[in-house]
Amino acid sequence: MGKIIAVVGMCGAGKSEVSNFFQQKGYQFLRFGQITLDEVKQRGLTPTEENEREIRERLRKEHGMAAFAILNMPKIKELSERGNLVIDGLYSWQEYKVLKETFPELQLLAVHTPPETRYSRLEKRVVDEKMRNRPMTREQAKSRDYSEIENIEKAGPIAMADIVITNYGTPLDLIEQLKRVFGEYEGRPGWDEYFLKMAALVAERSTCHRHHVGSVITRGKRVLTTGYNGAAKNEPDCLELGCLKDAKGIPSGEGSEECRAIHAEQNAIIQAALFGISIEGTTMYCTHTPCRMCAKEIKQAGIKEFVSYQAYVGDKGAKKALEGKIILRTIPRPRSKIIFKD
Repeated sequence: MGKIIAVVGMCGAGKSEVSNFFQQKGYQFLRFGQITLDEVKQRGLTPTEENEREIRERLRKEHGMAAFAILNMPKIKELSERGNLVIDGLYSWQEYKVLKETFPELQLLAVHTPPETRYSRLEKRVVDEKMRNRPMTREQAKSRDYSEIENIEKAGPIAMADIVITNYGTPLDLIEQLKRVFGEYEGRPGWDEYFLKMAALVAERSTCHRHHVGSVITRGKRVLTTGYNGAAKNEPDCLELGCLKDAKGIPSGEGSEECRAIHAEQNAIIQAALFGISIEGTTMYCTHTPCRMCAKEIKQAGIKEFVSYQAYVGDKGAKKALEGKIILRTIPRPRSKIIFKD
């Protein structure tokens, strides 16, 4: 009996890309939804979300909410006896329970991607010959999300996942993350991880008691300036005097006028101004998304792209304010280790 990994996630999350990764590693492939597509073809229908939904609902009415697990069970047993197997598209909570009872060794790998990112990707999809990737309008995708969560409890298997990965960045970012998770990373980081690791290193200089934030501005794969959050030059900082906001019980993201710190993004921009470096058209890498004030300054400075790996608690709509103005990307947190050979 080989390993069985079921890839779960909402429509457009990147399940097919993850499944392709395992296929390239020699795993056999089974797509749960192929039963639906086969019937669409058999009936001579156009493969649309509306036609497929009617067939899915009919099959579940006939076989119960575990329909696709039951109907695919013979194939799963056959393939798993031959070797390792990756399953694309386990949908319902009942399907998960049936499979887990039959195959206790089953592992769930959940792929998470924000709705707006998924909807944008789905609109741009091009139909392939196997119909694994088909376009969907934003309205169709949102309707499918709600239907799957409310009617088949699709969130259940995602919540029970043994492994969770995020798919916010490029296809290469996703592959590198999969390699890291499964212990196959070769050691050489991509450019995004390279600069975000620099930002994390810069953040170690922070004098803030609450959040260590680091920022790096780049152009053409070259570092121009860096910045971290801390008190103004030659001024006492929170490491010396303690945090004013802590003393007054002010939550993170509020009461910025009480804070001694200049934010990391601000310091990186100030360094450019101090040394006469143009940062128009550059990319800023930062450990956190910006606050609203920093978002305004980033936009005003002409920075074209902002890349981070986690949200700042005091966002206050900053991300929304930047959308459509500059390119915003959130990618997986870089590895905490520095890997090199002496």
